[in-house]
Amino acid sequence: MAPDMDVRTHRVLATFLDPRLERQFRADYFERSVKSFTRFSIGLSAVAFLAYGIHDLLVIPSIRSFAWALRYGVFGPVAVLVTALMHSRKYEPWHQPAMLVFGMGCNVVVIAIAAVAPTHGYFIYNSFAILFVTLGPLVAKMNVFTQALYTLLTVFVYVLFDVVLVHAEDRVRVSMILTIVVLGGIGTLVAHQLELQAREGFLQRRTIYEQMDQLDHEKGKSDALLLNILPAKIAERLKREQGRTIADGFAQVTVLFSDIVGFTKMAERLAPSEVVRRLNAIFSTFDDMADRLGLEKIKTIGDAYMVAGGLPTSKDDHAHAVSEMALEMCRYMEEFSRELGEPVRVRIGVHTGPVVAGVIGKKKFIYDVWGDTVNTASRMESHGIEGRIQVTEATYERIKDHYDLEERGEIDVKGKGLMKTYWLRGRRDRLATPWLAPPPQAASTNGAGGNGVRVK
Repeated sequence: MAPDMDVRTHRVLATFLDPRLERQFRADYFERSVKSFTRFSIGLSAVAFLAYGIHDLLVIPSIRSFAWALRYGVFGPVAVLVTALMHSRKYEPWHQPAMLVFGMGCNVVVIAIAAVAPTHGYFIYNSFAILFVTLGPLVAKMNVFTQALYTLLTVFVYVLFDVVLVHAEDRVRVSMILTIVVLGGIGTLVAHQLELQAREGFLQRRTIYEQMDQLDHEKGKSDALLLNILPAKIAERLKREQGRTIADGFAQVTVLFSDIVGFTKMAERLAPSEVVRRLNAIFSTFDDMADRLGLEKIKTIGDAYMVAGGLPTSKDDHAHAVSEMALEMCRYMEEFSRELGEPVRVRIGVHTGPVVAGVIGKKKFIYDVWGDTVNTASRMESHGIEGRIQVTEATYERIKDHYDLEERGEIDVKGKGLMKTYWLRGRRDRLATPWLAPPPQAASTNGAGGNGVRVK
């Protein structure tokens, strides 16, 4: 609801003072309550009124023909026209006038019959008019204005026929007029109360809908935040399996670790805002790469970036996808260096093997991976060379048919011993990438290469 809308109602007519709100209410109320109800109630009333021809035959047989002429010749066409209008697309703006015409059609007929009927018929048929004028808001959903007008027109028709045809005693005429006015007034009060209740219900529904929309909006924000933290598949499981540990084993996953070489020293001489700007530019680009290649960013720690392929949804080409990302990361860092006017490179390590993945903690959830594969990938990064991508033999076996790899030899890896590793240089369908850092130093005469390399 617009904050500038006035929700107050007219004291007499019970309509909203704000015309925009009143139009919205009318459209909602008509579709929700009026249309289907009046189609049923008016249809049933028309059938009942026409069927009362039997009553004419039994109560006033002496003027039966006159009564039937009015009932079927006057009211019948009115009922048909109103019924046709109620089933047309133009019914809504004409609802109140149509109900007034229908109600007056009934009352003109019964008051006219009463005017020429014997004494007992006079009171019986005028009592029908009194009953009808009371039921306006209940049967025809008349509003306050229509109901009041219905009452006044009924009084006018009664007086007209009474003066012209009946010439009833003054006390009888006054009594009938007062009865019509009083019961019609009760009908008007009922209409007023029903209109107020309908508008209160309308405002309550709008409030509920707005609150539901706000809840949906907040839920969307929380879901989006959760998806920024966790993979979509894991986020759904976390919402569905609240309180349960989420952990899965994966037989083959490729893990990549990267580290921005010299970033710590760079951060010491830069303003904090510039440090964050540079790091955000780099990692945001890495995030885009991971999304495009179907990889899962695991986390960042300082200037280190970790990504994995093959989880939480299995992916047959996870090693190839991670290799593509590693190459793109190096290529981007060369472009970033040119923009800055100073060298900024990454050191990347990749390994393929089994891992355990899951969500830990009760606050600040994180989807993490554990196992020797993670430790080995980290060692490949820390034992690597800036601007180069070092992969293990397990990864090499998966990608060797499609990528250009250079054997580095065996290196002594902390906690692992001697491991045979390779440099990933590029894809086989492309030339060797010129932006890669130069290869490590050649082997020394004692068999130990630079950077702790022992060449076979």
